[in-house]
Amino acid sequence: MRAGMVWLLLPVLLAAAPAGHAQGTVDYLVRVEDPGSQLYHIETVLPATGAATLVSLPSWTPGAYHIDNYARYVRDFSASDGDGTPLRWEKVDKDTWQIHCEGARQVRVSFNFFADEATLVGSLLRPDFGFFNGTNLFVYPEKRYDHPARVRFELPDGWRIATELIESGEPGVYLASDYHELVDNPTFLGHFAIDSVMADGVWTRLAVYPADAIDDAGRRQMLEALGKIADYAHDLFGEPPYERYTTLVYLYEGEPTGGGGLEHSNSHFDIGPAMVLQSEEGIRDWTYGLFSHEYYHAWNVKRIRPAEMWPYDYEDEQYTPLLWVSEGFTSYYGPLILVRTGLTSETGFWGSMQGNVSSVEDLPYQESVEDVSLSTWISPIPISGGYYYAKGSLIGLLLDIKIRDATDNRHSMDEVMRRLWHDRYERGRGFTTEDFLSYVGDYIGRDEMERFHRDYIDGRVALPYAEVLALAGMSFAVDTIVEPLLGIYPDYSDEERVLVDGTVPGSSAVEAGLQAGDELLRVGHVEVEGEGWAPRFREIYADSTGVPFTVEYLRDGERMTGEAHIATRTRFEYRIRPLASASERQLEVRRGIVEGVTR
Repeated sequence: MRAGMVWLLLPVLLAAAPAGHAQGTVDYLVRVEDPGSQLYHIETVLPATGAATLVSLPSWTPGAYHIDNYARYVRDFSASDGDGTPLRWEKVDKDTWQIHCEGARQVRVSFNFFADEATLVGSLLRPDFGFFNGTNLFVYPEKRYDHPARVRFELPDGWRIATELIESGEPGVYLASDYHELVDNPTFLGHFAIDSVMADGVWTRLAVYPADAIDDAGRRQMLEALGKIADYAHDLFGEPPYERYTTLVYLYEGEPTGGGGLEHSNSHFDIGPAMVLQSEEGIRDWTYGLFSHEYYHAWNVKRIRPAEMWPYDYEDEQYTPLLWVSEGFTSYYGPLILVRTGLTSETGFWGSMQGNVSSVEDLPYQESVEDVSLSTWISPIPISGGYYYAKGSLIGLLLDIKIRDATDNRHSMDEVMRRLWHDRYERGRGFTTEDFLSYVGDYIGRDEMERFHRDYIDGRVALPYAEVLALAGMSFAVDTIVEPLLGIYPDYSDEERVLVDGTVPGSSAVEAGLQAGDELLRVGHVEVEGEGWAPRFREIYADSTGVPFTVEYLRDGERMTGEAHIATRTRFEYRIRPLASASERQLEVRRGIVEGVTR
């Protein structure tokens, strides 16, 4: 039975924790003296270790699998003893400093951190607001992550704090049980809106900057969605793994240029365009899927974690072949949570799976999803790291169907994930590929799971969409579409002009003599105005392969004309639809997936 939800709009919600200062605690100070300077002042006091103490900053943030080297933003580094006497120090690698203790019992490290990076793994400071990731600001004794931490904030008058660090009971002072917890809590500082909703007896908070970027009705809509997502996720695993959860949303002005979210154990941090969230539809389309994805991560990857990343190592890459589970299955359960909570329709769920098929099959070649998981640390790579999101979600769907079909809908992937939770996370360790194969093999047969892994996970065989989807009463079809293609990479950044950013080798654009920087004026019978010219071109010149046409363009202010012939490209559209003649058994499997039920 689910608890009812209560939503509140309020200045801040406090959940006090007992104050304490454990022996061996590392003390941190975060001071904002002049927000306009974009500098956080950071001080760290830690026990000295022998003749020299080594302190480091992380080189990456868990959840974002790339090396960022945050030490490059450190300014004015210094070290002293507990009495303020300067100590000698030198840098020994890109993000590690060696401090000569000279008999000191304590070491104080001070530096300024330049914060102008509005990214999910960065830090930002403005005159009225700031956010930071702990991996950016907090040094640690090299290779030591077990120390408790105490953080004191000194902020301008009127600034407040949103974080899931533990409140000590002393204003502006927060605690963490160890370094992992310390850096796993992104933090908002300054002026922002903060609201709360209670789901299943647990408060879920929503912090939004700028405070007026979304009106009360919009924030209420977001809160209600968060409440439903949290309520269902708690039920799915049996209980919430946190005492409170916070969603931090930073919105930028201007045209959309991208966005996304990054998961943390008790929170997630999102960045997106404010202009998209000015309507009920915009909020639904942009936030619901993002929220459900990041929320499910509180279980999958933050706690149910590949053994290769248990515990986290902040100095070096942590390679794992299992991101197709950690990210891919989250990309399966995100839409699944939405349909099971009524936040999207069943058609919407299957549409998201159909979109993932396109993301996988439209690539020039297939790759092992395990190999791409390992290669994600390399940027750029021929097959995007996003591949394990899309293909992993489809593997999750197909295995869920196979489990339900093999067991007469008595078991499901939900059960596999709960077993990983209880048998691995709750016992303090990560899971391996062998663990996963064994758990699924318990339901579909070990030999079948080994074959599936060999062909579709470690291997490069195309996923068996039609065969497996039919078990859930769904059909799979591929439409082949041949259409004309000019062969340019258009630049629409100038609203009044369409520029050529580049050309496709061997295309009609190359034949016509187009080059990067040219301004398109006319393509055949189509006058070029905005983005609408391309679909008109495809419509007018359909079934016209080889027909000559003229391209008019400007180059350095001179009007020019080029001649070319219509070339075509072949693309594919993938359709997942209900089978008209589905049996009751097939329908039961389908209902089990979208409703989250078993016999």
